[in-house]
Amino acid sequence: METDYRLIIALVVFAFVYLSVVTDWVSRAKAALFGALVLLVTRVIDLHTAWIEYIDFETLGLLIGMMIIAGIIGRTGIFQYVALKAVRWTKGRYGLLMISLCVITAVFSAFLDNVTTILLLGPIAIIASDALHRKPILLLVALTLSSNIGGMATLIGDPPHMMIGSAVGLSFNDFIVTLGPMSIVALALTLGYIYLANRRIIRAVGRPYKPTFDEAHYIKDRKQTAISLSVLGLVIVGFTFLPGLGVPVAVVALFGASLLMLLNPEKIKDLLSHVEWPLIFFFIGLFVITGALQEIGVIAWIGERLARLTTNPFWFTMIILWGSTLGVALFSAVPYVAVMIPIITHSVALMGLTPEAAEPLWWALSVSAAIGGNGTIVGSAATMAAVSISERTSEPITFRNYLRYGLPTMLLVQLMTTLYLWLRFFAFA
Repeated sequence: METDYRLIIALVVFAFVYLSVVTDWVSRAKAALFGALVLLVTRVIDLHTAWIEYIDFETLGLLIGMMIIAGIIGRTGIFQYVALKAVRWTKGRYGLLMISLCVITAVFSAFLDNVTTILLLGPIAIIASDALHRKPILLLVALTLSSNIGGMATLIGDPPHMMIGSAVGLSFNDFIVTLGPMSIVALALTLGYIYLANRRIIRAVGRPYKPTFDEAHYIKDRKQTAISLSVLGLVIVGFTFLPGLGVPVAVVALFGASLLMLLNPEKIKDLLSHVEWPLIFFFIGLFVITGALQEIGVIAWIGERLARLTTNPFWFTMIILWGSTLGVALFSAVPYVAVMIPIITHSVALMGLTPEAAEPLWWALSVSAAIGGNGTIVGSAATMAAVSISERTSEPITFRNYLRYGLPTMLLVQLMTTLYLWLRFFAFA
C-alpha cells in the first residue's frame, strides 16, 4: 500500500465524506463531489481512470431511469389513492390500518425506490393518524421499516442493490428469487414485533372515525395514470427477460423513462426534476473516492486482512453479514456498500472462491444494506426522509425514539437472515 502523500489525502477525504454522511453537518452530495475533485486536482487519481474504470454508469442509469418513472407515477396520485383507500377500508381500526399501509409501502418500495415511496406515503401516515386522533410517530416508523424491507426484495428497490447487481452481475430475477421470500418473512417479523411491543397503544380506543376526504380526488389524470402504470409494467417485464438477451437493466429503465416522458405532456425540465440530482452527484463522487482507495492499495490491504480472518466460506459470509449490518446502521448504506464491494471482490480473489461459492457473500451484503438501514436513523436515505417528514408533527422522530423500534427489529430480522442464508447456501449444499 502507498505511503506517500496520496494515501494521506485519500484517507482525509474519505473521513471527511463519511463524517458528513453520518453527522449531516455538510450535505453529503457537496462533500462527496468536493472530495472527488480534491482527489482529481491533487492527482491521487486521474480523470480518465476514474471515468473509465470506477464510475458505474449502469447504476447511475438505473437510478435516473427509475427516479423519472417513480416521479411521474407519483404525480398521478395513485400512491395517495391506494393509501387513503386502505384508511377507509380499515374503518379506523388502527392495527389493521398500520398493517395495510405497511404492506402497501413494502410493495411500492420493491418496484420503485424506497425514498420516493416514503416521501409520498409518509404524509398519508400523518393524515391517517390525525383522522384517528393518534400520534403519527408509530405509523411513520412502521412505514419506514417496511419500506427498507420491501426494497430488499428486488434489484431496483434500494440503491445499494443496484450497485451490487451492477458490480457482480446479479439480475432482477436473481434478487426476486433469492431475497423475495426473505423479504416477506422479514416484513411479517417486523410488523409482528411492532404490533406486540405497542399493542396497548394500538388497541387503545380513540375517537369515532369519520373520513373527511375523498380518495378519488387524488387521481388527477386517469389516462396518464393508466399510461404510467402500463409503462412500469413493461419495464418490470423488461427487467425479467431482456438482460438474458444482453440488454442491461439500466438501458431498460432509461428506455421506460424516455417512453414515459414522450407520452407525458409536461415540459422536459419538469420531468427531469424528478431526478434526485444531489443523490446522483453523491454517487459519482463516491465512485471516484472508492476508485482512488483502490488505486493506492487501501482496498487491497483491507481485503487481504479480511481474507485472513477465516478460510471457511460460511464463517466469512457471517462476518460480512453481521459486520455489514452494523456498519450500515452506523455509517449509512450507500457509502458503506460502495466501499465494501471492491473489498469483497479482492477478498474473494485471494481466497480463490468460484463465483458460485462467493454468491452468499453478495447476498449477505445485499440484505445487510436493508437490515442495517432499519437500525438507526442514519442507516438509509428512506429513514432520513421519514425523519424529515416527522419534523412537521408534534413528536418528531429522533435518534433515541427510533432506536427503540429499529434496533430490536434489526436484530430479529438479522437472526432470521442468518438462518435463511445457512439453510439456502450451506446446510444442504
